[in-house]
Amino acid sequence: MLDNGVIKSISTEAQRRAGIAIPKGQIYLVEARLAPVARSEGYESQSELIRALEKVPEDRLWRRVVESLADHETWFFRDPEPLNQFMSDILPVLARVKAGKSPIRIWSAGCGTGQEAWSIAMLLEEQRARLNGMDIEIVGTDICSRAIDRAQSAAYSQFEVQRGLSIHRLIEHFEPSGEQWVLKNAIKRRARFERGNLLKPSSRLGEFDIIFCRNVLSGMTSEARRHTLSQLAGRMSPAGYLVLGKGETIAGAGDMYRALSGKRGIYARTMQAGLKQAA
Repeated sequence: MLDNGVIKSISTEAQRRAGIAIPKGQIYLVEARLAPVARSEGYESQSELIRALEKVPEDRLWRRVVESLADHETWFFRDPEPLNQFMSDILPVLARVKAGKSPIRIWSAGCGTGQEAWSIAMLLEEQRARLNGMDIEIVGTDICSRAIDRAQSAAYSQFEVQRGLSIHRLIEHFEPSGEQWVLKNAIKRRARFERGNLLKPSSRLGEFDIIFCRNVLSGMTSEARRHTLSQLAGRMSPAGYLVLGKGETIAGAGDMYRALSGKRGIYARTMQAGLKQAA
């Protein structure tokens, strides 16, 4: 069992690097999530892994430890209401704003193993006749490089496809491959993935018209949530939208966003956000 001093050290590093909050009542998760990291790195126990870090604080190893503490749980069509509202209400507005002059850009921020981004891609494929060739880009990012590799592979276990996918969508969009199901190319070409930290997103990402950042802020410290909301506003187009998860709010974001009436968890960027980013 890891002692309190070690737990505190890990918690501090997780907060510094990724804004991750580890509640006192969930300290047991630290040991549980470090176990596979220790095994894959060739250590006999979590304690041996930590001793190695204390002796030679290797950045790569610390990054793996912190990545393991982030919550990557996700599933297909999780909380579908905001996804449906995006397709029925927001996408038509963005199409008018863009008027075919540039792609509509979607960011799945904190995408885990990719199910959210692929759910959006499936919805777009299913509505392709209605979209009239609309140019839409989907980018998924996550702090965990292993999660990104999984997302890019678009290969999922039987258990994973059973979480949120109907039989119709499974047959329509996936192909069996051994013990896994792999997305068909028509879907795979709609999204790309890369590693990224929401505390300091790369400027290479560019601007997005809608950002899905669901069930990510709830796992952060209050300071990290405020900072992340500011960073997301800085990556949004002037007419951009932000979608948060159930129970997540824009508290601490000041006047950078405004809630949309009748659309739970969906917010629009305000003019004030643009002025602050330019200042």
